[in-house]
Amino acid sequence: MAAASLCFYAGGDWMTFPYDQEPRKPKIKVTLATPELVKFELTDTDVSMANSLRRVMLAEVPTMAIEIVNIIDNESVLFDEFLAHRMGLLPLSSHAVGDIPPDIGRGRGFNEYKDCNCFDGCACCTVEFELDVTNPEDKVLNVTHFDVKESKKYEREDWSEEKEVKALPALEPKLDEDDDRRENGILIVKLKKDQRLRMTCQARKGIPKYHAKYMPVATTIYQFHPVVELNQDDMETLNLDQKLDFVQSCPRKVFDLDVEDRVYVKDLMSCIFCDECVSKAKVFGKRDMVKVHMDPNKFYFTVEAITTGGPRSAIDVVRAACRVLEYKYSLFLKDAYQDEITDWLPVEPKVKAKARPAAAGAAVAAARPGRAAGAAVPEW
Repeated sequence: MAAASLCFYAGGDWMTFPYDQEPRKPKIKVTLATPELVKFELTDTDVSMANSLRRVMLAEVPTMAIEIVNIIDNESVLFDEFLAHRMGLLPLSSHAVGDIPPDIGRGRGFNEYKDCNCFDGCACCTVEFELDVTNPEDKVLNVTHFDVKESKKYEREDWSEEKEVKALPALEPKLDEDDDRRENGILIVKLKKDQRLRMTCQARKGIPKYHAKYMPVATTIYQFHPVVELNQDDMETLNLDQKLDFVQSCPRKVFDLDVEDRVYVKDLMSCIFCDECVSKAKVFGKRDMVKVHMDPNKFYFTVEAITTGGPRSAIDVVRAACRVLEYKYSLFLKDAYQDEITDWLPVEPKVKAKARPAAAGAAVAAARPGRAAGAAVPEW
C-alpha cells in the first residue's frame, strides 16, 4: 500500500496500459535463477498482473506439511500440543506434489486429503513419519528434525529419491554428521537422561491459504521501476554546497557528483520513492528540479526459498505460480464462455532439441513412427 500511495501522490496512474487498443502480453526476463533465489523482470503489463502473480506464489502454490500428530510417549518438559505445533512447522521437501489438479491424473503428485477417496490416508495423499528418541546418557540430548524418519507405511514404488518427502534441511555431505546435526538441526525438544519421545506424524498436501506452515517461499516481493528526472538547468543554478546538500539528502545514495560537479543519477534501482530529494528541491525553491515517479508497466521480482533444498526451490515456485494462475484463468474461461482448455504449461520447461544428422534422425524415426527423419525431437 505504501508503494501504491506514493505512486498516486507522485501523480502517476495505477494502470496506464492501453486496454482499448491492445491486449496485455506480459513478458518475463530472468536475471538470476538459482534454487535459493530468483530475480526477474515483468514488463508489458500492469500492477494487477504483477500482484496476481505475487499473491499466487504466497497463497496458492502447494507444499507438504505435517497435519496429524499422534504422540505415543512424551516424557519431555513440553506438553503434547506444543510439540504438535512445532512438528507442523517443520519444512518438508515438496518437489513433486503437483501444482494443479490435472497433474494428479497424469501420475504425478498428491491429492489433497479432502479430495482423496481414502478413509484415513493412503499413498496418494499422505506421507507418514515417525520419531522415536530416548536419551540414555547423563546429559541433555537435542531432538532435531534429523531424527524424523519416514515410516514407509505409504511408500510409492514409482517415486524417485528426489521426489521423496523428507524433513529439511538435509544433512550436508561435506560436513561432519555430528557437527551438522548440532549446528543445522531444527530443534524440536531437549531430553534429559532416561526421557523418551515417541510419535507418528502424517504429512498432507495443502496451500498457504489454509495455513502458514504450507508456505513455499521465505519472501516474494516486487518493486516498480523508478523514473528519476533531473532538470539540469535548475540544478546548475545551485552552488557546490547546495549540490552536496541535495546529494546527501537521499538516504539510499541515488545521486552523486561527477568530475565537473554536476549532479547525476548514480544508482537508480536503489530509489525507494521516499521523496527526500523532492522535499530538498522545494527547500531551494525549485519545485521542478527533480521528479520521481514509477513506471507502472515494469516490475522487478525477488523470490527467495526457505532452505537450499526446499520445501520447493525458488525456480520451482515461480513456474508453479504461473501454472496455477493459468489454470485459474482456464476455469474462468470455461465458466464464462464454455471454452474447454486441456493444455497447460508443462511441469518442466520445454527444451528444443537440435536437428540431428540424417542417420540419427532415421533411427529416431524408426523408433517413433510418424516422425520425419532428421526432425528435431522436443524434450520435456
